[in-house]
Amino acid sequence: MTGIKVHGNTLSTAAARVLATLYEKDLEFELVPIDMRAGEHKTEAFLALNPFGQVQLSKTEIFSSSSQEQLHNT
Repeated sequence: MTGIKVHGNTLSTAAARVLATLYEKDLEFELVPIDMRAGEHKTEAFLALNPFGQVQLSKTEIFSSSSQEQLHNT
């Protein structure tokens, strides 16, 4: 288990930017797929992580963010 979890859809360009950054920085992470067509981003479990229900969500033990810019700045 890693300290970084990326909740998102691999077809999402926003998630792709986060994944590219993690690969570029050679960081270990866990991808948690979110099926937006099925409405997984509006479930209670996901909304507990991100009240706005936006995908992608990057979560570490240090911060939780729905914006990939924070990862680019680390």
